[in-house]
Amino acid sequence: MHQTVPMNDPYLDSLLYIFSNHSKLQNYLTDEYINLKEHILEVEKLKKASKQWSSSEKFILKLAFHLYGIPNKLDLNDIDYLDQQNKCLVMEAIKIRFKVI
Repeated sequence: MHQTVPMNDPYLDSLLYIFSNHSKLQNYLTDEYINLKEHILEVEKLKKASKQWSSSEKFILKLAFHLYGIPNKLDLNDIDYLDQQNKCLVMEAIKIRFKVI
C-alpha cells in the first residue's frame, strides 16, 4: 500500500524516497513495516527481513534508517560498492534529508 505524504518532513521524506525507489525495499513499503498514520517504523522487523539480503541492499536499508534518525552503524565508504543506479538513489535521498537543492 502506497500513501502520499506531504513533502515537509525531510527525515520521513528521505526514508520514503528510498523505500519507494529501491526495487527490494518497495516490497516493504506496507503498514506492516511502515505505519505512516502512527509514524512507526518497524526497525526490528526490517532488520530480520534483511538478514539474507546482499550487503548493498543492507547498506541501503541502514542508510534509510540513518536518514530517518535511527542510530545504527553505517560506513559511507560502502557507497563505493553500489551500482550507479543505487548511488544516484543514495545521493538523492541525502539531498532530500539535508534540503540540498
